[in-house]
Amino acid sequence: MLKCPNCFYTLVLLENRRKYKCAKCGKLFPQREIEDKKFREWNKKRREELKEKPKERIKRKKLTEEERKEYNKERQRKWRLTHPFKVKDREKFRAHQREYYAKNKEVLNAKRRVYWAKNREHLLEKRRANYEKRKAQILSQQKLYRENNKTLSRIKHLRHEQKLLAVRMFEFNAESVYNGQFQELLPTIVLS
Repeated sequence: MLKCPNCFYTLVLLENRRKYKCAKCGKLFPQREIEDKKFREWNKKRREELKEKPKERIKRKKLTEEERKEYNKERQRKWRLTHPFKVKDREKFRAHQREYYAKNKEVLNAKRRVYWAKNREHLLEKRRANYEKRKAQILSQQKLYRENNKTLSRIKHLRHEQKLLAVRMFEFNAESVYNGQFQELLPTIVLS
């Protein structure tokens, strides 16, 4: 029950006026003000109760990287099945974003250039800090890329060489066939 702030007597709601009236002192109070006050008090008590209760933490087993990826894929699949309209809405929204960007590309790029010009030093500092944080990861990725690129470039080179050899062999076989035909057609000269 709601109590009067002055005399702590029970309040009565006058629905047509949207006000509470105290039966004892006769004062009127706006409905929203009284209900907000009651809600704030209830919310405060609830927070104190939650603070007093020890938090129950669920102990989860640590997942490997592959297990985590699989788990996330499964969650996304379930979400898509249970929220088909949201997925369609998201696709429409992304299509709308792409269309908007295509139409306003020049304006958006101009805004980015202005923002960059105004905040250049700050943005460069953020980049440096971010690079320092991720330096080990970036360097390992670059090393892996170089190793893979070496292998791929070597494979590409060997395939090119193999192709050249095949072309040379084909040309040689064609020439030898033509040479044999020409030798049959040419008159032989007998020297005496």
